[in-house]
Amino acid sequence: MNVKPTYIATLNAIANGERRAYEFLETWSRTTPNPEIRRILHTVALRVAEHAASFEKRINELGFELVPTEDDDVARTMHIASSGLPDSEKFVQLGVGQPRDDDGDDRLLQVLADHTIDPHTGALLGRFIAEERDSVRLLEGANALASRITPAPHVPQSDRQETLADIRRQLAARSSAVSELHEVGGK
Repeated sequence: MNVKPTYIATLNAIANGERRAYEFLETWSRTTPNPEIRRILHTVALRVAEHAASFEKRINELGFELVPTEDDDVARTMHIASSGLPDSEKFVQLGVGQPRDDDGDDRLLQVLADHTIDPHTGALLGRFIAEERDSVRLLEGANALASRITPAPHVPQSDRQETLADIRRQLAARSSAVSELHEVGGK
């Protein structure tokens, strides 16, 4: 019987997370109207799918099996990814490609803190970390692109009329104030 390495849970969490990431990124890539964003999402989706398979394979090589985990947010995530929302809104709602707080706490490097990790697993984790960082940069770029090309939101005709009426009221009030200032200044 194999002695269970302390880092199996980490490998399992990565494999499960990357599998879910593939599902929503690939779904999203099929719904975006922007070919550049589609290309980036598809690239990252393929990368995370390969990570999921690589980590599951490594777990198997160590004599164990992947233990699937549940994600209570998967239905919400898939709903957003497959929706007709603008890409800029999907980035916000899914928390993808958002600017990072560089607080010096490198969560990715923390996976290497376990000194019992064997060289093969360490190399796999190192490649994973480097590719994750690149994926973050790609998704941040796609988010910036989506933010620049977001179409104006649809405003119903009734709301536009109310807004226009409000602007007219404000303009009339300011015109009155300016007229009063001219009268005071002219005396």
